[in-house]
Amino acid sequence: MPQQHGHEHGGHGHGGNGTIGVHGMLLFGQDTLYLSHLPMFQRPHNFQVILEVGFDDAADEVLRADRHSNADGLYTFEPAKFHITELDPRRAGPERSSVEGVIHQGHFERGGQALARAVAAVRNVVYFQELDPTAEHASDQELTYLCFGRAGQLHLAHRITASPDFDQVLVARLVPGTATDQAGRPIGEDVSGQFNQAVPVAFRDHADTPQSRLAPKETAEANFFQTVGPKGFHGFRVQVEIERELYFESGELGSA
Repeated sequence: MPQQHGHEHGGHGHGGNGTIGVHGMLLFGQDTLYLSHLPMFQRPHNFQVILEVGFDDAADEVLRADRHSNADGLYTFEPAKFHITELDPRRAGPERSSVEGVIHQGHFERGGQALARAVAAVRNVVYFQELDPTAEHASDQELTYLCFGRAGQLHLAHRITASPDFDQVLVARLVPGTATDQAGRPIGEDVSGQFNQAVPVAFRDHADTPQSRLAPKETAEANFFQTVGPKGFHGFRVQVEIERELYFESGELGSA
């Protein structure tokens, strides 16, 4: 069941560039594990970041054992304070390759249970974007998500842009046989391969509001407008079925 959260995350204004803090993260995924930063429109938490990670053996064993009896539960990761910009793959200088912290069953700031201390090895920075705390959400903005993962284990994370906004993570699948090019011609090819880096996906029949967000069991047309297809065609459309909502939060991002 998706859960909302409220958080403070500590550490505001510390450090030379003001990005150090306890950058709490949603933990999700099956064969491949991901961490998604829980952002706000204030420093130092004004970053949308998605990481592919692997835990040390001891922590991984504890997590998988707990999930065996709590398959649909919420899990979060409470890291020690660090500069989140150290995860930016475009920054000058060495990148952070691991994050130390504690895995929690439930939300770490809302009564979650600490399960294990852990070292999360950063295998891939799936998405990294600084958010402008002064930007205002455009009323005519179309609903856009970030698609990432592997065939059979795809995820959609709502692309956060400007306040008021919302955070949402979904499990989804591309419906076979529904892909077309931008002119509506059937492609006839498998477009559900790996998305190692997050790609934007627009749902043009939906407004970019919490009330119009995608919901479980919904099927909608997705426009992969920046994705190059298997044979080099630019962009494609495909029906996407939403299987589960893993997480939803609006209040921390200025939405009612």
